[in-house]
Amino acid sequence: MKHTQVLALSAVIAALSAGASAENHKFEVRAEGGRVFFDEALEDANTWGLGFGYVLNKNWTLEAVASKWDSETQVGGVDVDGTQYRLDALYNIDTQSLWRPYVAFGIGDQEREFNAATPSSERDTLLNLGAGVKRSLGGNWEFRTDVRAFNSLDNEYTDLALNAGISYLFGGSPAPVKAAPAPAPAPVVEKDSDGDGVYDSKDQCPDTVRGLKVDEVGCPVVLEKTLVINLDILFDTAKSDIKDAYLPQVKKLADAMTQYANTVVHIEGHTDSQGSDAYNQKLSQSRADAVKAALVTKFGIAADRITAQGHGESKPIADNATAEGRAQNRRVVGSVSVKYKEEVKK
Repeated sequence: MKHTQVLALSAVIAALSAGASAENHKFEVRAEGGRVFFDEALEDANTWGLGFGYVLNKNWTLEAVASKWDSETQVGGVDVDGTQYRLDALYNIDTQSLWRPYVAFGIGDQEREFNAATPSSERDTLLNLGAGVKRSLGGNWEFRTDVRAFNSLDNEYTDLALNAGISYLFGGSPAPVKAAPAPAPAPVVEKDSDGDGVYDSKDQCPDTVRGLKVDEVGCPVVLEKTLVINLDILFDTAKSDIKDAYLPQVKKLADAMTQYANTVVHIEGHTDSQGSDAYNQKLSQSRADAVKAALVTKFGIAADRITAQGHGESKPIADNATAEGRAQNRRVVGSVSVKYKEEVKK
């Protein structure tokens, strides 16, 4: 079939593609030339034409095209001149490649003039459909080639044409100029003014004493502790004097009360079961008062922070039937319990 080679070439053209972006423009002017392959009994002929395109968007372009060709009949050698005027629409399939494929379709008018002994002419309404490829040549220039099928609605023939041309692209806004990248900011030098291992930008406790353990925001690690001081003093029979051996206990209790000013202490005095209840009640009170007096006079604890109460023989902790048990019951007891926070050292 006479169009076999043309169809094969069409398939090759439609398969071409690679990568770069299309020009930024609004209008196109094109000059083209090619070859038309007739379905009727006419010799294949060269064709040339001019086109003007208006770019709707990156995918769609409208084109007005005028073209001419010269041929002759295969029988009788009658010269035939053809003139086409058509309006086409192009759809750009790929707008980012170096070779950019497209499809095209349109409608137009063709006049064929037969220069025989008796000249005649005929007009056809042509529908066309084609595929092609574009390639930027740099600047405002572009190469384009395509293959088209022209079908006559009046005389029932279909011609094929292969065209190639050069387009000049113009109009539209210039491509935006990329701003020079801003210089990289100078590196920020972090400081650790108090030397706790946390930079100043994150340090929420900027004046930490050196040597303390800190958390992730630079504040000292604090542990909550409970301090308990117990007082347990034993007395001789019928005595309320504090033996020197027990004064360190009294001092330890006083030191804790001095350090933690909100503490108070309750002192309890006790006796064994020897003697009358009344005597033992008085003796236990004297023992409690003796310890209170030592806290006040020897160690400077305010009297209103101390209560002293005697319980006589009513609260034994051991058996009063034995000497050892009675010795344990002749006692003064008291305690201070305080919760405090302590900063942890490294």
